[in-house]
Amino acid sequence: MDLIAAWEAGTGAERGRLGAVMEAALTDRAYRADPAERLALAERLAELDDRRALAAEHLRALLDERLRDLGPEDPDVLEVRISLAHAERDAAAAGAALADALRVLGARHAVTAHGRLRLAQSQERAGDFAAARHLLRRAIPDAVRGAGPDHRRTLGLRLALAEVYERDTVRYASRHRGVLRAYRSLLGAQRQYHRAIESLERIHGPEAPLVLATLERLADLYERTGTLGAATAQYEASLQWHELRHGPDAPETRAARDTLARVYLRGRHPERAVPLYEPVHDRPAPPPADEPDEALDDLAEAHLAAGDETAAHEVYERLWAFVVERDGPDAPETVRYLAECAEAFDEAGAPTLAVIWHERLVAALTRAAPRDEEALTLARVHLAAARDSAARPA
Repeated sequence: MDLIAAWEAGTGAERGRLGAVMEAALTDRAYRADPAERLALAERLAELDDRRALAAEHLRALLDERLRDLGPEDPDVLEVRISLAHAERDAAAAGAALADALRVLGARHAVTAHGRLRLAQSQERAGDFAAARHLLRRAIPDAVRGAGPDHRRTLGLRLALAEVYERDTVRYASRHRGVLRAYRSLLGAQRQYHRAIESLERIHGPEAPLVLATLERLADLYERTGTLGAATAQYEASLQWHELRHGPDAPETRAARDTLARVYLRGRHPERAVPLYEPVHDRPAPPPADEPDEALDDLAEAHLAAGDETAAHEVYERLWAFVVERDGPDAPETVRYLAECAEAFDEAGAPTLAVIWHERLVAALTRAAPRDEEALTLARVHLAAARDSAARPA
């Protein structure tokens, strides 16, 4: 089950890369000899949209074999039926399989918990969030009493309910008089995440990748709801973990670094964000056919927020050179970039540097053919205002 362990510990990108390996494993004799492993592989393959049809094909073949060997009411057969309905996005089949599991196995069986999870996910895809939430809330106590609080099916129910609560939090917060319901949903999501994390730590240990991934989901929730202190602490721990596991330049590490820097900026700590963006400053520029590194733009914004206009100017100069090389000195994209830089320094209260970018903007608009006289006039007005501000005593 090494592939399953890698899947459970992996991020979204890592799981995508595992898809081809898992697909190959499903045709390998060593895996095909064990129906439980085939089911586990196909179930997870079905979570990848581009491989869901293939997963359903394997599940149909497995179902035929299990029916011949075990009969229609065996728990293994019911579990494959539930997984197949999920892979095929067939809500009616999911409901029928769950009804049979309840009748044959009872409400507390792990297979029944699996069926309730898949039916709730079908309801959620159809937009019936209330039904999904109600089903999951009923299912968790039965799963705890039957399979146990640390069973993977119980954990699946908890995490699914946390996701429903998350969406409810956002949905209710945007409504008139929905603040109280949003707060209750937020507390519900936090409670389910914390209980799932407790179970995962008991099973895998506190430093396990799966524990970290769940903690990151909780941190995302804290960030979206403005609880930046709790989110920041978790994102800091996540970045350290990704650096140790993947290295400083891996996509997962860069994503963790960007996320933490964003939270620092939201929390008005730009001085902490700057060091997270600075490594990109020493990298070679990307080839002209590519987009410029967005982290450079983020670095410039962080420098401005921290009050270091000179450092921001240096980064914007590097990005401007890239835009000129890619699009030409007078292209509309270049003109837009010049206007954005000039505006950034205007807003930062750095008129001396703003003058440089306004002058470049006026020159580009003057050379343009056909000339946009209205835009050129406006640019000259802004340039004059910047020069006037720069000439005033500090």
